[in-house]
Amino acid sequence: MSDDISPLHPRMRKPAVISLVFGLALGFLAMGAQRIRGGSGQSLPLAIVLGLLAAAFLFGIMYRNLSQHLADQD
Repeated sequence: MSDDISPLHPRMRKPAVISLVFGLALGFLAMGAQRIRGGSGQSLPLAIVLGLLAAAFLFGIMYRNLSQHLADQD
């Protein structure tokens, strides 16, 4: 597979930014929902950690989809 890409390939820059933005948004929404529901929210670092975890999963899904798309083109 000559079109096999790595996670650091230039084609993955846009998906990386998208997954980071939406992952952090999901982390802050998770902490905001706990604050609304329970009255006392968790700390900001926990929201960042959860957001980065969500971003990593989103990036992995986008990477897998792009790899499969490139493999199907051959």
